[in-house]
Amino acid sequence: MANQILPYIRVEGIAEYSSKISALAKNKKIFIICDQNTLQCVKYLQSNINELSEAPIFKVGLGEENKTLIVSQKIWDFLLKNNATRSDLIVNVGGGMITDLGGFVASVYKRGISYLNIPTSLLGMIDASIGGKTGINYHHYKNQIGTFSNPKLVICDPHLLNSLPKKELLSGFAEALKHGLVFNEKYWQLCTSKPINQLPISEIITDSIKIKSHIVSIDPYEKKERKLLNLGHTIGHSLESLLLEKKTPTLHGFAVANGIVMESFIASEIKLLSRACFKIIKSSIYKIYQPISIDKNDIPLLLEFMKKDKKNSSKEINFTLIERIGKGKIDVNLSEGIVQEKLEKFISIG
Repeated sequence: MANQILPYIRVEGIAEYSSKISALAKNKKIFIICDQNTLQCVKYLQSNINELSEAPIFKVGLGEENKTLIVSQKIWDFLLKNNATRSDLIVNVGGGMITDLGGFVASVYKRGISYLNIPTSLLGMIDASIGGKTGINYHHYKNQIGTFSNPKLVICDPHLLNSLPKKELLSGFAEALKHGLVFNEKYWQLCTSKPINQLPISEIITDSIKIKSHIVSIDPYEKKERKLLNLGHTIGHSLESLLLEKKTPTLHGFAVANGIVMESFIASEIKLLSRACFKIIKSSIYKIYQPISIDKNDIPLLLEFMKKDKKNSSKEINFTLIERIGKGKIDVNLSEGIVQEKLEKFISIG
């Protein structure tokens, strides 16, 4: 297990982090970005942190369909109307969609305004808010426009998860499973040892942050090791885009979990991963997540989305796959024909 946590990340309660926020907010105008679901979290923060109590709030609509350039423009208009300067501070309060969107908006407004993330979902705490990636979707393609921009601070307060619906916890938990699969078999075993409601959630948050922040500290701009974190995402993002196109959107983690299963099947088919390991992964994930149903008619559009994936650098499709549980392999480039063949086989055997 990696021991390093990036210095700007804190896992703690409000009594511990309110002073840190107060110090960052000193002599600055504060602006809060949230959505309808996280407005209650904002009120909780405002009642406990004086510097946030009068901050103007921009509420984003619910769902991934709001992570767009149009919504970004509305936030920039809001900042301009309120005379936000480069020396001020944005506070993003929400799940991965809000921290992706808010981080992007901040990173380019007046060439960069400081921001901090207070993720309110498990997905945000262990993945989306960490590592300095920001981004928005473009024409239903996931995260096509974005920047690398680190927040001043990321606060992970397990208290904020108390009212989270189970499906949101499960969405974030897919990233924890990914961390174990690509980097730490012992952590995978912990994550799959019990139902999620019986797991030590603070330990899960801390261990996932350690894994991701260790990888990011080695390779902040995704040239090599950071690509490990893409497991499940080449197909997972394409599933998200496909279902968004069909107007039956799913949560990010549900798509990634299914993407992990499909990509593990491909890994076993090309003899990278043993069939026994694939069966363990498939069984473990399908105990937690419902399989996403697709048929052969969906494959051409899935492939189109995959070909637009920002990780591709050739005519082939770039994957991160796994060799065994706890060890990932980056830059596995496969032809469109091979991917189609393997997906058709996956669908046929169920």
